Amino acid sequence: MDVLAMYLRLSIEDEGDRDESNSITSQRLLIREYIRSHSEFGDYQMKEYCDDGYSGTNMERPDIQKLLEEVKAGRISCIIVKDLSRFARDYIELGTYMNQIFPFMGVRFIAVNDHYDSANHKGNTVEIDTAFKTLLYDLYSKDVSEKVKSPLKNKLSNGEYVYGQTPLGYAKDPDRKNVVIVNEEEAATVRYIFRLSCEGNSTVAIAKLLYEENVPTTTQRRRPSKLRTDRITTWNEAMVRKILTNRFYLGEFAYGKSTSDVGGKNIKRFPPEEWQIIKNHHQPLVTEDKFNSTTILKLGKRKKNTRERNPLVGKLICGGCRYAMVFKPLTERNMRERFECRMHAKLQIDECCTSINQTVLQEIVLQELNNQILRLGDYKQERNSLLEAQKVIMAKLKEQLRNSKDEKMKLERGKDKAYEKYAAGYMTVEKYKQASEDSERKTKALAEKIDNLNDKLNQIEEEYYKGADDLKQVIRYSHIEKLTQEVVDTFIKAIYVYHDKTVEIEWQFVESPVS
Repeated sequence: MDVLAMYLRLSIEDEGDRDESNSITSQRLLIREYIRSHSEFGDYQMKEYCDDGYSGTNMERPDIQKLLEEVKAGRISCIIVKDLSRFARDYIELGTYMNQIFPFMGVRFIAVNDHYDSANHKGNTVEIDTAFKTLLYDLYSKDVSEKVKSPLKNKLSNGEYVYGQTPLGYAKDPDRKNVVIVNEEEAATVRYIFRLSCEGNSTVAIAKLLYEENVPTTTQRRRPSKLRTDRITTWNEAMVRKILTNRFYLGEFAYGKSTSDVGGKNIKRFPPEEWQIIKNHHQPLVTEDKFNSTTILKLGKRKKNTRERNPLVGKLICGGCRYAMVFKPLTERNMRERFECRMHAKLQIDECCTSINQTVLQEIVLQELNNQILRLGDYKQERNSLLEAQKVIMAKLKEQLRNSKDEKMKLERGKDKAYEKYAAGYMTVEKYKQASEDSERKTKALAEKIDNLNDKLNQIEEEYYKGADDLKQVIRYSHIEKLTQEVVDTFIKAIYVYHDKTVEIEWQFVESPVS
């Protein structure tokens, strides 16, 4: 069955508009009325995608990404939006989708209020009035962006701290807007870190000492609800380095470090010499002499790593602390390639796996991978049977959906006819109210039924297409002789290595395809 996708979007700027025509509800009603008035969509399965509170100036929106993934998979036949700006406000990006991507994928695109339907263009490029509208949307977004940035720049140049979170050791003044004051409890930790550094301790040694003394991190102090329960939360050298190199602790306020195009695209970061600096902006926590005496300033820049990337990098996790393990390549000092737990090396956590030989690890993973593919292959026949069963279930669900939608449309038409009879004087107000209430109750029940059927259908379709994709990968990789990045990314989610060197692999595919 063909799938019709309704896409709805409302940005924060739109929410502040006095014109309510852009609301999510009004967009939904407008599109549904359009679908109802075009009988050609009667047999389509309808899906809704909604991004509420997202700008249309870029495509980094959760539901638009889900929709585009469905388009790439060939599961969407038609997309309907209220107007072109709901889909995208970027002139170039919108044109690319309308003129290239959607025609290539065979997807029909309709913008109701702009009277645009790609089916009427027959492969021709977008008409001049439509192209002009998309350009206006793009220019409007850039204009709004500049209007938002200008007051922000003025506030920054006046020394107002308009950012969300302050560095450790500071807080926002509750009585004065955009003013920074010292948080004495946190400031003691910052001063302690600088003192340890001035005494010659490295960032690793400082992090270990803070961990051993149970000094809370910034997240532990300010956002304990955000802490992950599957790993040990502790200091690391990156946190310490960030504090020791932050000139905010000298009382300096720097802004203009980066700029971005409308929609947050094309971020450009400027070198420190181009930053705007306001000295004596707030109370410092350390002196210039102490800041310059830290060991961190004596470290040189690290050389860029040009070695070939190990395919298991990023997949290996210590089973003790649940942090990623780091790869140690061959060097003059390191005579064997291995993976190490960075938390054990710095903090000596007993439960961590100290290290594991990467050659041995690759052999274990390769053997288990081929065993996994063999197991998946053994279940190929069962998976095919399951896929056939899922197809039957999907067909029944689609039929139920079609019948329920037809029944709902009949109820809505019946309600309209009842009103016409009442308006013409052929029905009393009591009978009209009774008929209207009955219709509303039945329509509401049908709407809930349709939602439940859609949920079930979406779930079974997701399982069906995932199972089909799994089989394709199994057939493609019948036997693997070498681990490559493509193979690892295709089959492996994560690899856990424990203190006793046992290895546990979390697969992208289920152990047995049959559920």
